[in-house]
Formats: sequence, structure tokens, C-alpha cells
Amino acid sequence: MDSILRQGSKGNAVAELQQLLLSKGFYSGKVDGDFGAGTTNAVLKFQKENGLTTDGIVGSSTWSKLRTVSTPPVIVLPTLLPGSKGSAVAQAQQLLKAKGYYQGRIDGDFGMGTRDAVATFQRANGLAVDGKVGEQTWKKLQAPAIADSTTQPPVTIEIVRPTPVTPTPTTTVPTPTPTPSSVFVPDSTGTASTGTPSSVPPASAIGLVDAANSYSRAKLPNQTAAIDNLQSNVSPEILPQFFQRWQIASGQTTTSLSEAFGSYNSSQMLNQNLALQWLQSQLLPQVLNQFRQDWSNLNTGVSTPPTGTPFTPSQPSTPPTSTTQLLNLTDAVKVYDRNKFPNQVTALEKLQSAIPEQTLQQFFQRWSLASEQNAIAISLVDVFNDYDSQKYPSQITALQWLEKELTTAQLEQFSRDWLT
Repeated sequence: MDSILRQGSKGNAVAELQQLLLSKGFYSGKVDGDFGAGTTNAVLKFQKENGLTTDGIVGSSTWSKLRTVSTPPVIVLPTLLPGSKGSAVAQAQQLLKAKGYYQGRIDGDFGMGTRDAVATFQRANGLAVDGKVGEQTWKKLQAPAIADSTTQPPVTIEIVRPTPVTPTPTTTVPTPTPTPSSVFVPDSTGTASTGTPSSVPPASAIGLVDAANSYSRAKLPNQTAAIDNLQSNVSPEILPQFFQRWQIASGQTTTSLSEAFGSYNSSQMLNQNLALQWLQSQLLPQVLNQFRQDWSNLNTGVSTPPTGTPFTPSQPSTPPTSTTQLLNLTDAVKVYDRNKFPNQVTALEKLQSAIPEQTLQQFFQRWSLASEQNAIAISLVDVFNDYDSQKYPSQITALQWLEKELTTAQLEQFSRDWLT
């Protein structure tokens, strides 16, 4: 005989009750065997909708109805699109985050980050890519995730594999001696001046996201060599997992890191960054350090002596070029100082005048969302003034999006203006 349950009851019978209510869509709490206020409300709602005495007590009639196999109630969820707000948006954001497609705040506001996550999810699941959450997208979002080996790092990733000897310049080029010089801050002569070491990330500290962003533009042979060296040192158990994550993020099948880095693009940047950050987290420290050394030594361009760095001119009089002096916004914003270097303000103003208005408006909207601001920014100078990567880590993603929208000529001119 079934137990008669009421608020305050505990045990396996309560857990069974909660499970039945959960399966029928009346309960959303924990199945913990504790008949609390949440369980009481669910029982009352179930009794009311099934014509039972609404007393919150689970007796034989309620048990019988609960165990009756019936079609669960249909919950009609609204179609969401950019600009939507409310609990349904928060629910979609939570589902996207749980499946690894969204990394922003659960704020119930359907902004650009949510739209990009929805589009990537749709692409990965064979849905029409429209950036809206309609009936089919809701069904896919609410479906249980397919378990795969990517959810937990395999235990074999801690095995140290011998570093293979490869015929690359790293075997003959000594490791550059770190200096406290800022590679972007010009002095009055136009050469790089000495800055505070903590204000500029050293060339040897490049991450995989920054490397992919740079490589997707130039695809220099020496960059490819550094990436290929990295792949040869990655555990064979890790690579397939990364390629699977990359396929979900990009909708592209790839078999090498150089292919993945080369396909890095603005429209899928958010989820591609997640895949690259995951890969970096799986690398052994010595493997990551070797890649950084390779990139620093190799990524200087064929015409630059091997002691240079990707953005440091070997000779002060050498003007910026598209292969050795290309300055990224994500690097420039970290050393921006309008009081010490007014030429940086001029460089930003000139760059803004060269960017199409539509592109600027899209960027300013992304920046405002990343900065959790209601007002839309109106200038790149404001953007650089407001940069705070510690408080708003998504700002760097917005800048990366703008970088991908710029032409090589625009970046070259910006580099010249910045370093003048």
C-alpha cells in the first residue's frame, strides 16, 4: 500500500513522488526525498489540473493519477530573437551554456552574444541558422546532451611524451632574453621605449587564441612551422577531442591545428575561442612553453633577424609592414595611454574614420553588451579608455570581432599611425 505523504514527510516514497511529478512537468526541484514547500506546490498544481481534492496530501487517488501513463503537458515556449528579454531568454542562455555554446551572463537579455551562440548551436545540430530560438531549436536545446569523451579529460593526458627533434629554426636559434621593453609604446624617436613589464604581455606568453587570430590573417610559413611543432607535441588522445570541439564550434572538419587556426573567423569566434582555450588547458606546461618559444622565434618574418618578435622592429628606422609590424587592436589596447602618447588617440580616430559606419555600429553594440552598459559607445577612443579585461573579460572578444572586420591595409595604416 502506498504511503500517505504530506509536507514534512521524508524518504524513498517522497523521492518517488518527486520523480513522478518531475516527469510530468509539475516539479523542477531536486529529487531529494524531502517533502518541502516546492513539492507541496507541485502536488497542489497536479491535483488541481487532474480534478482531485486540492489539499497537498498524496493519498491513493493522487498516487493512482500520478502513475497513469499520459501525454505530458505541452509547454509552449515563445520564439526568441535578438532584443527579447525575460525568463525564457534566461532559460535558453542556461541551456546553451550547459551545452558549451554560451559563455556570457545569464541575464535574460537576448543580445549579440546570445544570438551568436544560438547560430553556432543551430549549425552544429543541423538546424536552419537564423539566430532565433523557435520550436525546433527549443526541442534540440532541451534534448539530453549526447555523452562523449570530451566532457572529462582522459587520464592519459598527464603522460609526458618526449619532445621530437624537428628540423626547424628553433634548434639553432637561442631563446630571446626577456626585456622590460614595451613592444608597442613609441618614444619621441619612433622606436619602442621602455615601459612597465606588467603592462605588456611578453612575446613568450602568447595564447592559442591570439596565435589563431594572427595566423588566420597572414598564414606565414614560419607560423605554420610553430603550429606544426605544437601538434607533434600534443598527446594523441587530446587532438581528436579538440578537432571534435572545433567541428562543433565551426561546422568544419579538420585534421590539423594549422587548418583549424587558419579557419579562425569573426562569425564563430566566441565558440572557437572556447575550443582553443580548452586545448590550451590540456597542454603540458613544457609543450605550451615550447610553442611560445617557437612562435616568438619563428614569427618574425623572413626578412627579420631571428632575435626579433612579431611586433618589434629589428631596426628603428624600418617602417611597419604587413608581415612583421602588423599591430592588433587586442595588443594595442593593453598599452594604451592617451596622456603619455597622444599619437595613439590620433591613430584611433583615423582608424575609426576608415571603418564603414555599419561595421562600427555593430562593434559598438557588441562592446556595450560586453561592458554591461546600456549606453552605446560612440568612438574607439572611448572604447580604449573603458577597457577593463579583469572586470569585463568579454571585451576582448568584441575587439577580436572588430579586428577580423578590418582589412590588412587598415591595420597597416593603424600600425604606422600608432608607432609614429
